[in-house]
Amino acid sequence: MSDKPEDYFPDSPFMRGLPPLRIPGGWNISWNNLDINSKPEDGDLGGSSLFYAVNEGTRFLIDVMFRPEFDPNGSFILEITYRPWPRTEKGRRRKDVPFKFATDDEVVHTFETRSMPELLDQLQHWIARCSIWVREGH
Repeated sequence: MSDKPEDYFPDSPFMRGLPPLRIPGGWNISWNNLDINSKPEDGDLGGSSLFYAVNEGTRFLIDVMFRPEFDPNGSFILEITYRPWPRTEKGRRRKDVPFKFATDDEVVHTFETRSMPELLDQLQHWIARCSIWVREGH
């Protein structure tokens, strides 16, 4: 083993707490602050979002939050949002429009739990489902 700091990165405290997730192609993970060692009762969970992923191809966003923030009585909230395709005047998909916040976003699923293993099970399920789910035609 080398003495270079970058060779120790997989065993760093930051990496040790990350949950193992199976994520197929197409997803952009904007951030992942999930820590399998965190417990709601410790009161150390907060931030506007703990995990945020976008799949532009299927038009889904996955957001994991903890509410109320830093509250030992709070819960994890998993929210699945669908962002419809922008359309031309003839109703065809517009692929030239950037993928950004839109007023017609639709929350298609919400799940709440205090259990990290339960959260991770649901998160894995919805990553897989939203990788192949087609909500609207061409």
